[in-house]
Amino acid sequence: MQTHRSLDLQRGRWFSALPEALQEEVLQNSTRHKLRRGKPLARQGDPPIGIFGLVSGEAQIIGTTRAGLDILVAVHRPGDWTGFLACVDGGPYTFSVIASQTCEVLHLPLAAVQRMFLSDAENFRRFVLPEMASIRAIYTHVVESLAFTPLQRLARRLLDLTSEPHGGRVNSSFISPVTQDQIAMSIMASRQWTNRLLQYLEQADMIRISRSRIDILDRARLNQLALHGESGFTLGEAAPGQASLV
Repeated sequence: MQTHRSLDLQRGRWFSALPEALQEEVLQNSTRHKLRRGKPLARQGDPPIGIFGLVSGEAQIIGTTRAGLDILVAVHRPGDWTGFLACVDGGPYTFSVIASQTCEVLHLPLAAVQRMFLSDAENFRRFVLPEMASIRAIYTHVVESLAFTPLQRLARRLLDLTSEPHGGRVNSSFISPVTQDQIAMSIMASRQWTNRLLQYLEQADMIRISRSRIDILDRARLNQLALHGESGFTLGEAAPGQASLV
């Protein structure tokens, strides 16, 4: 029998693709936790203690550079899981996972992960699929970072932050909370330049900007811009009084 908890988890590609018996085993061996906004599920550099699945709320995946800058890597929503790589290689978590709003989370402990997934070849293949998808996405990101204009990188980033981290399926029409600094650092642009790019997309009716929030209004055109770039594009000055992120 499916519970409300398991139905929420079915939104994610990894859990929903597991055999039903394995899904039940994951649920039976997991503990449920509630986190307030700003609380970490896991921190970059911590030793692995298992994987985490989001049942409700949202969490930001944050990477911290050696200089101490925090970069917004992804946004996890109900059905998304994280922590796979550290459980496989025994190394520390590569990112911090921070609740960006009140969250309900399932934690599958490392011992259960090892028993259920790492001792069986087929289950191991199932377990590493999200990490393989992430590696493929990283390769694509490296190529696009070298070839894309800042506007293309921004369009791609907005699409990525409203999609599944491991599968690419759309799972939100908005990003919130988010700051202009987070967006700027993730596309390797200055805050001022990012503001002008965001204003351009808003003037083109592709997005709507409000305090700490970006709504995607025209995903098809945003995707076309990310793929093919802009022709004859010049940036005008942002109009006074327009909304901006903080």
